[in-house]
Amino acid sequence: MDYPKSVPSSGLVNGKFVDENPLTGTPGSLIPARWGNSVTDEIVNAIAAAGLVPDEGDSTQLKAAISAIVEKSKNDALASKDEAESGTSSVRLMTPLRVFQAIEKKLVQATESVLGWARIATQAQVNAGADDATVVTPKKLRLGVTYSFGENGYVVFPAWMGGFTIQWVLVTISVDKGYVSKSWPLAFKNQCSGAWASYSHAGNAPYLDITTPPLVTYFDVNQVQVMSNSGGTGFISVVSVGN
Repeated sequence: MDYPKSVPSSGLVNGKFVDENPLTGTPGSLIPARWGNSVTDEIVNAIAAAGLVPDEGDSTQLKAAISAIVEKSKNDALASKDEAESGTSSVRLMTPLRVFQAIEKKLVQATESVLGWARIATQAQVNAGADDATVVTPKKLRLGVTYSFGENGYVVFPAWMGGFTIQWVLVTISVDKGYVSKSWPLAFKNQCSGAWASYSHAGNAPYLDITTPPLVTYFDVNQVQVMSNSGGTGFISVVSVGN
């Protein structure tokens, strides 16, 4: 649509309508019927396209029609939930909600056979050892493991393994058939389940008789007591387990 420039009798000035000037005797512009009808038709067509009924007394219909048409076009361009989840359309627009729905559709609980998402297990879940839907991080797997290596040492496993503990000590024997006690490097928290002794050649200590093994005569969560049957001085290695 444009001004009726092709109609010489319309009286346009600089391409636009002007009013009559009685002082100078200059006539005003004329609006050709065809142009007036065209302008009205364009407005009426826009109103009708928006689903409104043209009303001669309502001067707000064109604005309402434009808003309705824009809103409808926007809604028509938005992806539906099914389209968002299928991920096949390249012409639909995605709202934040549709983006979330598309991602949610693809994210499923991970299993041994399905690639998906999984939560990080809490330390309590790791310790309980019952949950099979979360994953364990190296930090939580390592948490609770303590150790000390040397001639007297220990390895303590995490709580989720029951706090299983292995300890070892080296006991010096200087009296034949004498009883010698020695504390564990680390006191067992609950119990010492067992202890076993053997002769050690640490330091090349001499033995008169190594065919008769040494004896563990007593143990508890704090210490172990051994007796040598070697007939000489030397060392006895003791290994124990517990928790």
